[in-house]
Amino acid sequence: MKPKEYRIRTALIVPHLVCTLMALGLLGTSWHQGEPPGRLFIPALLALLFTFLTINILSRRLRIDDRGITQRRLYGAKTLSFEEILRFDATRMRKRVFFALSSAENYLLFSNAYGDLKDLIHTLIQRLPAAAIGEDIPPLAENPPLHHGSIFTLWLMAGILGVGIFLQIQPLLS
Repeated sequence: MKPKEYRIRTALIVPHLVCTLMALGLLGTSWHQGEPPGRLFIPALLALLFTFLTINILSRRLRIDDRGITQRRLYGAKTLSFEEILRFDATRMRKRVFFALSSAENYLLFSNAYGDLKDLIHTLIQRLPAAAIGEDIPPLAENPPLHHGSIFTLWLMAGILGVGIFLQIQPLLS
């Protein structure tokens, strides 16, 4: 089997990148305006938080090969071989779905934030024994729900950060 790699959807990565750049821009404009250190705390915290979250999202990968599935994250990788996986289940909360691959000693969790989710689920179904696949997995494989709430929230946050930048530079424009 040719290895397959899945990443977080671009629709989720782009607003994270925009929020990171906007938070860094707000910090830069606030610092350039000579704001006191106490007023720089919130923009600095936002910039740090969005930078960390964006780096974390950019580093997330799921790789499926002949040996098993490997989840790569910012703080390490976790691999489960197909032979040790006992159960493949999903928990659905509205449009957000969390998938769990579990063995006797370990587990691997991922959400429906990954791109090409339909192919990801189908590939796992093909590789795992039928007894290991939960009853809610096959319907999710045919019509995987995509969660857009986080994307909307991130774009809203980018807009708020943009307003903050505008309010900081507005005195320079007059």
